[in-house]
Amino acid sequence: MESQIQVKEFAPIFLAQSDTTAGFLCSDFTKLNAIKGRSESQNVLLTLDSLVKLKKLVRIPSRYKNRIRKSAKSTFIYQGRHALMQKSSPNTKLAIRVVKPERLEKASHADFLRFFPFLYSSSANAHHQSFSLRFALKKADIIVLDKRGLMESKPSKIYKIANFNLKCIR
Repeated sequence: MESQIQVKEFAPIFLAQSDTTAGFLCSDFTKLNAIKGRSESQNVLLTLDSLVKLKKLVRIPSRYKNRIRKSAKSTFIYQGRHALMQKSSPNTKLAIRVVKPERLEKASHADFLRFFPFLYSSSANAHHQSFSLRFALKKADIIVLDKRGLMESKPSKIYKIANFNLKCIR
């Protein structure tokens, strides 16, 4: 009788300085929620490096296409069906942030994201706590460093998009 061995997919937790603040990145959002001490089902934002990848995930309302293309350091919450859903439900929401390459930087956070279809992202701190480098280093599997180091700074703005309105959340 053959023994069945289940191999769980290795989804490392990256610690990196994004274009806004130091954050954890992972392909499994439940791992991010677990290390931060949040509810396992809490929503986590997706980070991408290009608008082409964004178009494959969600439908962008025509009236906001230009704004999304030109925005910097902003997260948009899309409502309705999207490519990551298991079942079709029009009430689901997906927060996505497209990280654009920095003009003056030779290497940027967008260059790191280019190697992945997308990564879930969250700030590198415990739930409802301020940034602690010790906590972040302890929880990360892989540390991605550049000349900026790791620091807490202002988070991205968050906008909720619907077909006919745009609402600033943060």
